Amino acid sequence: MPESGYESVVRDVLEGRLDARLTLECLLLVALGVRRLAIVAVPAELPDGEVLGAAVDYEFRSRLAGGASDLRTRFNDAIERRRLSPVAFKTHLLRSSFANNVLTSDSYRAHRAAARGLDLETLESEVRPTIREWYVCRREDEPAVKALLARRHELQKELRTKYRPEDPVTYYIYPEERDPEHVSALGAFLGYPGCCVAAYRRGRETGSGETQEMPEERAARQIREAEERAAEGAAGPGPPGRRGGPTPTAYWLKDFFPCRPDCPEAVARGEAALAALAGLDARLGLLYEDLLARNLARVRTGPESIREHENWLTRR
Repeated sequence: MPESGYESVVRDVLEGRLDARLTLECLLLVALGVRRLAIVAVPAELPDGEVLGAAVDYEFRSRLAGGASDLRTRFNDAIERRRLSPVAFKTHLLRSSFANNVLTSDSYRAHRAAARGLDLETLESEVRPTIREWYVCRREDEPAVKALLARRHELQKELRTKYRPEDPVTYYIYPEERDPEHVSALGAFLGYPGCCVAAYRRGRETGSGETQEMPEERAARQIREAEERAAEGAAGPGPPGRRGGPTPTAYWLKDFFPCRPDCPEAVARGEAALAALAGLDARLGLLYEDLLARNLARVRTGPESIREHENWLTRR
């Protein structure tokens, strides 16, 4: 009897052929109905994302210098260089290098195949010529997700005209994060509790990129404060439920910032996710518990990582 899509995906993630975080948080939790939508950054969130990114950069720089690896590509590049403006030619090379290295990679194909095996739709949206996002959803949610994507693209065109040189570079790449209605709609699709979306939205509306109002800064500070209270014997101010350390299940997704480290709604989502995955296979539950700990650690050190990434984007 042939394997079901679930059986195949579970086997491949347990045997290491699929990335655990991408598969559990972004594929299985959508397929199991725990959340309606997941977003995957490509190639960054593929298991070999750094290698793929380096390959794209190498091919782009080689072809820009006229040194493509084969005669046909060199000939075609020479034609395009004469036909296009310098900026348009570079964009063409970036997209072509991305397609040659990422779209043909084993990891890209394996995770797209896993999504198909779970009967999921994967809508692909270009962020930059060498960065794309998968919007992973169930078939019945595809029309609504397409409408959300269309609105996002409209906002990007509108808000990028208002970008100022002193603004963080992420405001240009993801300007839609400063639109309250879009953030609320996207948060609901992603399965985030309304209280956490509201806290995130307030930070995006008022933060300068360096203040404690930004979601990343606020969430990291809350973890440190919760850990300090726990270390002091839970004697700090506030109701009893907020005197201990952060609750790991509140950090149920990699890029999620709970409104507080023990948010009841976020904890409930994390517990539901853990139960759903463990119900599918107990070993998935153990994998997910490890992911929860890693998610919490990621939020704790998030501001430093973001500043490093912004510097990298600026250099590019």
